[in-house]
Amino acid sequence: MIKMVQAIAIASSLNQKPSNVEFFAVADSTEKENFLYPIGRYRGNFTPEQLAFNANLQEFAQRVSLICGLETGGKISTEDAYRQIKQLWKTLKESKKELLDQQKPPRPELPEDE
Repeated sequence: MIKMVQAIAIASSLNQKPSNVEFFAVADSTEKENFLYPIGRYRGNFTPEQLAFNANLQEFAQRVSLICGLETGGKISTEDAYRQIKQLWKTLKESKKELLDQQKPPRPELPEDE
């Protein structure tokens, strides 16, 4: 839900009457988080393991994008960006190994209903 916040400070600094005060929309933290960190729908073959890996893959992509933006803007060094992305990649590889590369146990045979 969006909350409306009155900008009285702006109006008073511009020597305007309070009736001319502008309103600004401030999003709740959940809307802000959904905007900044969108999660796409999973459309592949559904298994809990594949769904979990897809979530990990989307988080990896989001973080790499953020790191690239920080490096491009000069906020972090190239070496630091490389190190962080390399660590994220190792974590993603471990996730794939644990979730997708393991042998699945055979399904147990259930007695037939009569």
